[in-house]
Amino acid sequence: MQKKVVLVLLMAALVAGGVFADGLSAGGGLLFDLSGNNGVKSGDAYAGIRNTSFGAYGFFDATYVEIDVSFARGSLTMVAEGGGASASADAGSVMQLGLGIMGKYPIELGSVVLFPLFGINYNMVLSWSVDGESYDKPGDLSQLGILGGVGADFGLTDSLYIRAEGLFQLRLANKLMKDMASEGSASTTLGMGPRIQVGIGYKF
Repeated sequence: MQKKVVLVLLMAALVAGGVFADGLSAGGGLLFDLSGNNGVKSGDAYAGIRNTSFGAYGFFDATYVEIDVSFARGSLTMVAEGGGASASADAGSVMQLGLGIMGKYPIELGSVVLFPLFGINYNMVLSWSVDGESYDKPGDLSQLGILGGVGADFGLTDSLYIRAEGLFQLRLANKLMKDMASEGSASTTLGMGPRIQVGIGYKF
């Protein structure tokens, strides 16, 4: 499943890059991603994992399409609620590779270009370590997400610009949570949270 998703995203990126090959630019920067509510729920009881990630990303822009690749470290927190009480505990850390493609519509306002964004991102978990022990199936935490938000380019020169993007992401349940839900009468929940990216781009 994981390989199929990656292949589909790569093919979509290649097609989009060819179709919208106008006003090309590329760049990179830093990102922050907070994904909570990744869990299972039964009645008023909930258990899940919150993922707080920091990393770097690179992007390729073709006016109406943005394609990005990211690498980030995530700190995991196990969260449980029920019976009027809540608890949390450290759930280790993960290393992640992200692949995304988003449609965008630029609106020029002088030296600033605003653009709404909407697309998908696949967060592929490469490794998962808890208390020094490596989990043998880190891919069970990998997720496909839907992104939407707004971005802005601030011109520095005719070729260089600063890009800032604020996005909200909904992530589908990962395999680990699907397996947990299938063992009882629980249902999976959507992961959700903000994603912020700030970088520098160069126009070709």
